Amino acid sequence: MTANSQFWTPARLTGPLLFLVTVTHMAGFQIANSFVVSGDFAATGIKMAQSEGLYRLALLSYSASSILSVGLAVSFALWIAPISRLGAGLVLGWRLFEAISSTVTWAIRFALVDNQTQPSLLGAPGAEALHRLLRDTANAAFDLGAIGLALATLIGFYFLFQARSLPRLLSAIAMLGAILFLVSSVMALGWPETDIPSSVAFAVTLLSNLVIGLWLMVRGDRSSQAKVLAQQA
Repeated sequence: MTANSQFWTPARLTGPLLFLVTVTHMAGFQIANSFVVSGDFAATGIKMAQSEGLYRLALLSYSASSILSVGLAVSFALWIAPISRLGAGLVLGWRLFEAISSTVTWAIRFALVDNQTQPSLLGAPGAEALHRLLRDTANAAFDLGAIGLALATLIGFYFLFQARSLPRLLSAIAMLGAILFLVSSVMALGWPETDIPSSVAFAVTLLSNLVIGLWLMVRGDRSSQAKVLAQQA
């Protein structure tokens, strides 16, 4: 086995993918949401029309995150597989579910652009009713994807915590973020009218993903390092 192939372990691949998925997802999500004027369909449409290019760019960033999530699902599962095949299967399934749900979300949001910026044959009341239907569907798809992401993260980092493949503090923070994210997403899906503060869950998840992604790019995982040392001995 060459030094180059030893370097690009599933953990090393997971690092940059995790970092890129997190950055593209959060950039697209935050920019797109900045256009939304709560409870005012007309004002939201005006803001989109004024900066339609930026809004579409945000959606493209969001869609890039969904595409990269497929690669992340595979690399993350391959990383978990030597520790637990069941865990790897669950991680792969839930991360692919999250990628599919995210794709549905950004596809619907693309449809909302024309509905809000172009004259509608349905008239203003019909366009607003369609907007609400599409918005609620997109929000539900987003919350379902967030649940899949949280479960995959919780399961995956539980096994990594047990195997000490990462510093346990990093795995513990990732699991904490996943639990907070899971609770806030379930509440948002089941009780959408309730004002659930999810900023803490987003912040913990975002920071842990970025830190772990950077850690894996620079240091890799401990189990892979141990195998390399054993092969060289």
